[in-house]
Amino acid sequence: MIRLFFAGMIGLTAIPIFGEERIDFVHQIKPLLNRHCVDCHGAEEQNGGLRLDRSAAAFAEADSGHAAIVPGMPEGSGLLARVRSRSEDDRMPPDGDRLSEAEIDLLRRWIASGAEWPAADESSEHSFPETDHWAFQPIRAVAPPAVRELAWPTGDLDRFVQARREAAGLAVVGDATPVDLIRRATYGLTGLPPTIQEVDAFRGRVAEVGRAEAMVELVDDLLSRPTYGQRWGRHWMDWVRYADTAGDNSDFPIPQAFLYRNYIIDSFNNDLPYDQFLIEQIAGDLLPASTLEERNRQLIATGYLAMARRFGSLIERYPWHLTIEDTIDNVGRTMMGMTLACARCHDHKFDPISARDYYAMYGIFASTRYPFPGIELFQTQRDFVSLMDSAETRARLKEFQPESDRLAAELQKHLDRCEARARENALREKDCSLEQRRKMREELDGMLIQARKAGEKLAAHLRTLPEIPSAYAVADADAIDARIQIKGEPTRPGAQVRRGFPEILGGWKLDPDVADSTSGRKQLAEWITHPQNPLTARVIVNRVWQRHFGTGIVSSTSDFGLRGESPTHPDLLDWLATDFMNNGWSLKHLQRRILTSHTYALSSAGHSDNLARDPNNSLHWRFNRQRLDAESIRDSVMMIAGTLDVSPQTDPYPFPPREKWKFTQHHPFNDDYPSNKRSVYLMTKRLTAGTYYQTFDGPDPNACTSNRDQSITALQALYFVNDQFLHDQASRFAEAVIHHSGDPQKRIDFAVRTLLCRPPTNEETRQLLAHLDKVAARIGDGSDVERQKWASLTRSLLRLNEFLYLD
Repeated sequence: MIRLFFAGMIGLTAIPIFGEERIDFVHQIKPLLNRHCVDCHGAEEQNGGLRLDRSAAAFAEADSGHAAIVPGMPEGSGLLARVRSRSEDDRMPPDGDRLSEAEIDLLRRWIASGAEWPAADESSEHSFPETDHWAFQPIRAVAPPAVRELAWPTGDLDRFVQARREAAGLAVVGDATPVDLIRRATYGLTGLPPTIQEVDAFRGRVAEVGRAEAMVELVDDLLSRPTYGQRWGRHWMDWVRYADTAGDNSDFPIPQAFLYRNYIIDSFNNDLPYDQFLIEQIAGDLLPASTLEERNRQLIATGYLAMARRFGSLIERYPWHLTIEDTIDNVGRTMMGMTLACARCHDHKFDPISARDYYAMYGIFASTRYPFPGIELFQTQRDFVSLMDSAETRARLKEFQPESDRLAAELQKHLDRCEARARENALREKDCSLEQRRKMREELDGMLIQARKAGEKLAAHLRTLPEIPSAYAVADADAIDARIQIKGEPTRPGAQVRRGFPEILGGWKLDPDVADSTSGRKQLAEWITHPQNPLTARVIVNRVWQRHFGTGIVSSTSDFGLRGESPTHPDLLDWLATDFMNNGWSLKHLQRRILTSHTYALSSAGHSDNLARDPNNSLHWRFNRQRLDAESIRDSVMMIAGTLDVSPQTDPYPFPPREKWKFTQHHPFNDDYPSNKRSVYLMTKRLTAGTYYQTFDGPDPNACTSNRDQSITALQALYFVNDQFLHDQASRFAEAVIHHSGDPQKRIDFAVRTLLCRPPTNEETRQLLAHLDKVAARIGDGSDVERQKWASLTRSLLRLNEFLYLD
């Protein structure tokens, strides 16, 4: 996309050349602009912040920081410079029909004569940010619709689904069995299977008080368990791309990251209001706190921002702009369903998000100090936040602080010089010879080496500091308004943009007193969670719906923009969002609302007519069958085997001590720390995903994972046949089966009810007994035959779709 970057215009004054002939704008200039420019700089798109179908916009500051047209100054007008340029990076139009020499001269003479633009000749079209796209409209207060079959819905949610289904003439399938329902809900809220006793108790309650009342009791019980926070904390970790390593070339470990993971789990278990949950993660360090414990909890919450991915391995060329881009991208996708980072290099190609919008938010995070986890040439942590009282922290570091400050200031001085020189070179290089460019780069390389040496001195000093309890968290830095980076390049600064929020969503700007003293993160958090923001509540209720039903009301759960999918039930989405906010932004309330609906209780059975008319089940005439995710498979197998520890992981992983960190691009951190804890507590690396999670479609810790794949591969089948972990767990469960009873049929009943939550049929019992005989015959005599044959039977049951899928 086009970006304007005009050098050498600061301080120039327009002096019209009145001797030039008058050029007719309407008949000569306007057709020229329409022919060559307005497709990219008109009502639909304003690339580079430039619009050439309106005089006020054409003469205003573009993203470059300068005006494209300066009346009376042809040589000071960037538009003329760009159409004259022969550089592929600068010339306009970038491709297609270039301006002829006569057209360029006509444009020059028009600008020289004063660039007259008749007021009456203005485009009447709307500017780019205005749109009637559904997602940018206010959340509506909608009433549940009338339905024909009054006995079917158990609440208002069902009326929205039923009305759409009835209007389409689709039949509805029957209800799920109590076994399917408890299995579905228990996995949905805890990620674990129900026990035999829980299944029997639920079936009894359904028979006694009915399905609806029994589901209310079940859901309340499941929401009260600590395993609820572990399950739904894992979903949040998918969206915020949680990891215990930084993602740089050496993938440096972050021993403190687990504190943020535990904050997430505790927040779900405590039903922290969702708006407060977001505010704490964006600006927890800026919130008031009455105790050190509260302060630390809110500090740890900002691990969300600290979790942004790191890049590179050189302190002197550290690409902080990529970390900030990753932050903006995740805030946009996870919290607002917007692909904001697409506007880093140019105005968004599809959504009404401009580069100015992007850099308005960029300034907020550029005014934030991120912790530095270490890189290949700076092998230590820096700028982590102490969890001790400030006075105690100062006392512990008192003798080290002066030297730390001196070395940090020395490094920053070198970095500032290198940055200034890099920008200067970027301005000059286009007009320099090859020899001049070589000398410029050699001079910059020398400055970069000096910066690297200063960084090495600081890193060596920091490694001598005493270790104190700290959090991978952020803090405010010097408040700045960012400059647009032309084509996303930090060395090509353009116009300065006041910190604020996207125009299409209100365009709020920071108050001057706030802008001078803070980053603006608190105001950003309040804007994201403001009830008038049309996106935030819609996005989270859609995510929760998607995790229970397999697909969202908006199937593109992280993209509510113009290229995303439209909601299948827009009224239901707004009703759920309104109900969610009116009930204190309570996620547990939202879970109850969804799981106690009749829609959730439907069977997954097919219906031939419906399959032909609505093959994707968009109108929810049945429940979508879903495969267990990677964590649920592992945790279920261990729970069945009796080896799973569901207690929280409160200690850090046994990372090597700081003085032994020698990670490089070619030898990155790559340790593993196996555990019998739930999968949510296993260490996650960014650069080297475990083979198990690759096999069973685990999350990508480098990006917002909106939806997990549900692939079916030969590797998955082979895992249940050959993997040592599965063999070990099956053997442990086989021991429990043997100890349960001496009667083979009772053992089979126990095994099937434990794994599949139902008793076996007579035919299944016969087949399983035959399987045991065949395995025993193949093994022959030995002391371990009994355990081996029951372990074989267990592995056979674990491979069944009935175990791996939720109906």
